[in-house]
Amino acid sequence: MEWDDPVGAARLGATFRLLMQVRILVTALTLALVPSELMTLETLLLLSGVGSLSAIVLFSWQQIVPSLLRHPVLIGFDVFVAYAVLEIGGVTGPFFLFTVVTSMLAGLLLVGRWLVAVCAMQVLLYFAAATGFGAARELVNFQTVVAMPAFYLVAGFAGARLRHLYDRQSQLEAARRAAEVVAAAAEERSRLAREMHDSLAKTLRGIAMSAQALPLWVDRAPARAAEEARRIAAAAEVASREARQLIEDLRDETFQQPLGRAVADVAAAWAEETGTAVTQRVDTGIDLPLRARYEVIAILKEALENVHRHARATAVEVCLTQETDRTVLRVRDDGRGFDGGQDLGRLLSGGHYGLVGMRERAHNAGASLSVDSAPRAGTTITVVVPDPGVESAGSVNLEVA
Repeated sequence: MEWDDPVGAARLGATFRLLMQVRILVTALTLALVPSELMTLETLLLLSGVGSLSAIVLFSWQQIVPSLLRHPVLIGFDVFVAYAVLEIGGVTGPFFLFTVVTSMLAGLLLVGRWLVAVCAMQVLLYFAAATGFGAARELVNFQTVVAMPAFYLVAGFAGARLRHLYDRQSQLEAARRAAEVVAAAAEERSRLAREMHDSLAKTLRGIAMSAQALPLWVDRAPARAAEEARRIAAAAEVASREARQLIEDLRDETFQQPLGRAVADVAAAWAEETGTAVTQRVDTGIDLPLRARYEVIAILKEALENVHRHARATAVEVCLTQETDRTVLRVRDDGRGFDGGQDLGRLLSGGHYGLVGMRERAHNAGASLSVDSAPRAGTTITVVVPDPGVESAGSVNLEVA
């Protein structure tokens, strides 16, 4: 696990801070538990010093942890601080607990021979402190000769296993991200295939059928033939626009960004292109699964395009928020609005194809779409995407006043 892995570094840093907090707590308990007859000035200064040093390390962990990872020898300083604690305070009692944290830090941050070296050095310095303290009867005790030195090995092993779990988790997450990229690419190919089948292919098929019938209308009803020709031209324009959109989607990397970042970028680019003022209230940390993300971004683009073509708005507001169990996108303009009733047929006859397309996209995303508009009162389009696991009918509600 490298320090430039944000998730792995966060885990490592959190554990390091926890160990520093444990050390500070042990120091405070030591000050409280040491009998007054043993609390010399030297002991008081030592415990105050190591407690303050631990606090400094705790608040500077972002600089210290990378340095220890790059230069393992620096942990030797902590080993000798631990020895000083044992030398002055003795190997028994709460003083010993302070030094065990060093072994666990070594297991967490170091690997291989560095960890072995630190544990071996701590065991040797432990015996040096024990013999130097003058408590010979303690050296023949099982606890002081075997059990307490073994704590250094156990703590080092625990730290090493914890580090191994973190490394393994980072590898699994990297593999998951790689798999998500592959799945996203496959989903994108499937989506483009669906788009070509559902939109472009059907449009072209309609053009072909109308063109086949056109000669008959020319002979039987020239006026009808002229009308059909205009429809064919309009359909060809629609097909051309759909083809351009598919090509743009192939080149557009917006859909690969997190939803919040993509919404902000789309709104900013549209404002720059059209010169219309856009107020953004977007939480850039919000994201959705690829398919829902694609449909929501496509709805946003269509909504902004409708504003540009039809609304004559002077200001637009784009909001993206995360509520308790849903993601909400809202696009509001101060344009002229419209009165189309709630009948989709009337919207189609009125040329509001974009609203129908947005309804279909909302259904594909498992979302609900509402349109609130009135003449000279602007239009508000709201898309609500439930969180995974929350049922939705993928409905559309055209609330046109």
